[in-house]
Amino acid sequence: YQMEALQTAAHEQWLQLNGSIQRWAAVARQVEAAVAPAAKQNPKAMGILKSASESVRQAKDPQATIEATRGLNTALSGVMALGLSDPQVKSDAKFEALRERLRTMQKRIEQNRERYNESLRNYDLFLGEFPNYIWAKVAGFRPDHGFFPELEWGS
Repeated sequence: YQMEALQTAAHEQWLQLNGSIQRWAAVARQVEAAVAPAAKQNPKAMGILKSASESVRQAKDPQATIEATRGLNTALSGVMALGLSDPQVKSDAKFEALRERLRTMQKRIEQNRERYNESLRNYDLFLGEFPNYIWAKVAGFRPDHGFFPELEWGS
């Protein structure tokens, strides 16, 4: 019973984290319109942002989401740098509001990431204890070492 409860808790924390990431990716897509005047300098960066955002949206499991989130974070950093280098974009209140919204969402992602990793750690530790690892093997429970690493936010 406790194995299942810990596994369920980790899954629920993943759903919270993934929801935060998906909302962040949706806001990242809004950056395209806000940075449009500066995007003329580097349309390739905008294409990379679109592609990376779509990768996050389509990710089907935690590992794919982690990789896609890294890619979107990198792409978003580049596009935000374009915006910050353009005086018209930089002085736009909508752009600044988006930047603040992204920062707030990134903090929320970090909080959810910590909760997810903690629940995963509890699950894995429980499965590794005697006699739990015997019952876990019989019942088909497997450790999940898919911890979500800390990100260096660039926006």
